[in-house]
Amino acid sequence: MKHATSLFSCLLSITLSSAALQAQADDKTAPPIVHSTCFMCHSERGNDPDLGFVPRLAGQSATYIEEQVNAFRDGSRAEPPAIIYMWPVAQNLSADQIKQAAEWYASQPAPQPIPPDGPVDEGRSIYMNGILSAGVAACVSCHGAKAAGTGIFPRLAGQTPQYLLAQLRYFRAAVRNDTSAEIMKPVAQHLTDEQMDAVAKYLSSL
Repeated sequence: MKHATSLFSCLLSITLSSAALQAQADDKTAPPIVHSTCFMCHSERGNDPDLGFVPRLAGQSATYIEEQVNAFRDGSRAEPPAIIYMWPVAQNLSADQIKQAAEWYASQPAPQPIPPDGPVDEGRSIYMNGILSAGVAACVSCHGAKAAGTGIFPRLAGQTPQYLLAQLRYFRAAVRNDTSAEIMKPVAQHLTDEQMDAVAKYLSSL
């Protein structure tokens, strides 16, 4: 009985310690730039924006976030929402603020998948295998099997389908000229709107 009591006490202690550590992690506050600016569109933790065209930043690569904010600042990302919303914001950010925001959002738990409104087989096939007849390379080769991304290749899993579809169209229209855009333009130029939509819905469901 003594051994059982000791074991229970030990397990209880470990459980309480884990809960305390989790509470400390949850209590971490976002940097001032997130509280004052970023949260208004992206939410504090970057996983529940109210608007479909606003990207989910939670779990995104910090390298990629920094690169994109700099692209807004230098004008190489020139899609309409970028010009309206992100250009004015980016002009007023210091390199340190950009880094703080990027690292904060990258450290957050990745967003939950968005249940698809239909089959995702076509989107999965394009993502995993590409379209050989159209010269479209498999997306998996850069973004990874689970679309988690790495470095300059962004996380796509759990992103809103509206945002993903819009970005593919912007690549095709050549209004995105950020560092990695030259990789995406040839891909987008050989995808139909229906194929783009299929890929976007598949990725958002991951």
